[in-house]
Amino acid sequence: MTPSEKFVSELCEKSFLPFWSFPSPLGKKNKELCDVLVVCENSVIIISIKDIKVSEHSDENIQYERWQKKAILSSIDQIYGAERFLKNVNEITLSDKVTKIQLPPRSNREIFRIAIAFGGKKEYPLETGEFGSGFVHVFDEQSTFTVLCELDTINDFVNYLKAKEKFLANKTIMVPREVDFLALYLKTSLEFDFIPDAVVLDEGMWEDYLEDDEYKYWQKEIPQSYVWDEIVSQLHTIHVKNKRDHTLVSDLERATRIIALEPRINRMELGMCLIDAIKKKVRGRMMPPLEGSDHSYVFMPLSHKNWESKEKELQLRCLVARKESKNAPKVIGIAIGKSPTNEHIFDIAYFDIPELNEEMLKKIEEAKQELGYFKNPAISHSKDMRK
Repeated sequence: MTPSEKFVSELCEKSFLPFWSFPSPLGKKNKELCDVLVVCENSVIIISIKDIKVSEHSDENIQYERWQKKAILSSIDQIYGAERFLKNVNEITLSDKVTKIQLPPRSNREIFRIAIAFGGKKEYPLETGEFGSGFVHVFDEQSTFTVLCELDTINDFVNYLKAKEKFLANKTIMVPREVDFLALYLKTSLEFDFIPDAVVLDEGMWEDYLEDDEYKYWQKEIPQSYVWDEIVSQLHTIHVKNKRDHTLVSDLERATRIIALEPRINRMELGMCLIDAIKKKVRGRMMPPLEGSDHSYVFMPLSHKNWESKEKELQLRCLVARKESKNAPKVIGIAIGKSPTNEHIFDIAYFDIPELNEEMLKKIEEAKQELGYFKNPAISHSKDMRK
């Protein structure tokens, strides 16, 4: 793996975790399919990376043409070739030649294509758009780092690619840098009162956005979401990375993946609620489904008082929450405490109950009354933390 490929692979793992990011998967005749493949739910992202030095030819135009051919056009050819292969298979084999990853059903697959070009000059234009067989996003080193750091959850990143492709379809594009387009997206969500025929941006939009009060507020609020990232990382290690049989998916792995799918704005609210529950030393807290979700959460602080019975208590609290959140068949319980070394420790529970029958409702109500779990629940509602 070249330094540039290693850079992108590590950046993807930081953003998406090894849940969905796979470096150098194998394609036809066990040859490398692409540099990084991201597979999450029905989304497949094909990433090709080229690190090409600019030639020493005296003509600047020839320098650019040669660099573009090797750094961009060859990546696009690889991406289109990888896509043709993926259209005919239901799974891919990873670089270890053993592990297989299931692809989304072909009828429901959404393909995104990214060519990452290293080694060019700052002034070299990076054309993005349709190259004959589908829209290709073309990033350089700076834009790759910035986009993946700013949109560092899988849903945030995919939503950006999707919105960008829709917005730029059949338009004339003059965008100096990907980060300038990113600034436009973050400020407007690409929602306008009219549909422009062309997109022309001035260089420096990203730098201006960094000075914007909205961005400064966003950066101030983000740290409360990092406890959620810590939960995701620890649970991934326990329930995904270290498991022996990758063909079986446990309920706790399903819960871990749902937790990891939360976009950054949800993680901010979830993290705030979780931290608040710990600080106020509440016995338990319910959080109803956030916008677009079919799952609710239960947060329960861990202490020496409930350590022995933590699993049973968390499960019972989840069942009570299922009864209270009638439109959320899934409930994820997270118990959180501190280890002797002052590090966070977590325990989780997961229930997927499409319907509650009369017998279940009766037992849940009995447990609720007998144990006092959420007898007088105060349910807070989600709000847009970014505004």
